[in-house]
Order: sequence, then structure tokens, then C-alpha cells
Amino acid sequence: MQRFGDMAAPRDEAEDETPRNPLSPAERLLFAALRGWAGLRAAGRPPQDEVVPLLTQKASARASALFVAWIHAIEAACRGPLQIECPGCGGALADAQRLIVACGVSPVAPDMAHALLSPLLFDTQLVVQMGRRLNAALAADGWPLPARLADPQPVPDEPVPRTGALPTLH
Repeated sequence: MQRFGDMAAPRDEAEDETPRNPLSPAERLLFAALRGWAGLRAAGRPPQDEVVPLLTQKASARASALFVAWIHAIEAACRGPLQIECPGCGGALADAQRLIVACGVSPVAPDMAHALLSPLLFDTQLVVQMGRRLNAALAADGWPLPARLADPQPVPDEPVPRTGALPTLH
């Protein structure tokens, strides 16, 4: 299993890499889920059995169910094997970055999400729709994904509280 432990770590431990990692807390959570899913799938183990309980613990049952629907839509539409994690450093490779950014921009710029996903998928429609719903569920659970529409912006060190307005980084 490839560094799936990050998702199982307490929120503060999983976020200790903030100074070295330009991903927001929600992006790190989504990347950990993707990395765990891919690692378990590659090992021939059912990923849903391990990813869903951990994602439910971190976010919610709704977010977990939407993640599973999103990842199944990705797997069904894939042009070929996805490259999720760099074997050397454990960082997100281009395919994972495309998936995460597309999920983040899907509510505000669906055309950009489709463009990001088209090199990876035969049909991007369902994946973008599911990404939009996953994005909303994560935000409702206090894990808002930034919409990265321009040059990289600083990301907050802490997740946004579950109450009040949820800012989007542009």
C-alpha cells in the first residue's frame, strides 16, 4: 500500500507537510484517498473496504459515497492506467493533479475541468458532474477544495471551520 497512512493520521499530523506542500488540506485529503485507492487496487485488494471508513471518519459518509462514485466514473472512462504518485518522493503526479484540480474547479469552471480531464478520460461528463458533487460534500464537511483558476495562491494552514462561509482560493 502506498503511503495510505497519511489519510489515517490525525488531521494535524496529516497537515504537518504544509510548508513543503502547496496543496490545501482538502486537496491533501483527496490525494490521500486517490493514492490509497490506487495502491490497494494495484495490490489486488478491494479499495472501498479501507478507503471508505477512513474518508467517512475524516469527512462524512456522503463525501465517501461521492468519492467512490467519482472514482468509479474515472475508472470506467480511463484511456489508460493513471499515474497517481511519484515512486521517488510520493508526490502527486500529473494525472492526480489533473483529477484534484478538476474536482476543485468543477463548480465554477466546468469547461476547465473537462479540458483538464480530456487527456485522461474518454468521456469527462460524468466525472465532472460527480466532482462537483464531491466538492460540495467536502466543503460542507469543512474540507473546501480551492478553485485554482490562475497562478498558485497561498493556501491556508488550517482547514476552514465547518460553520460560516467557505472561501475559495483563486
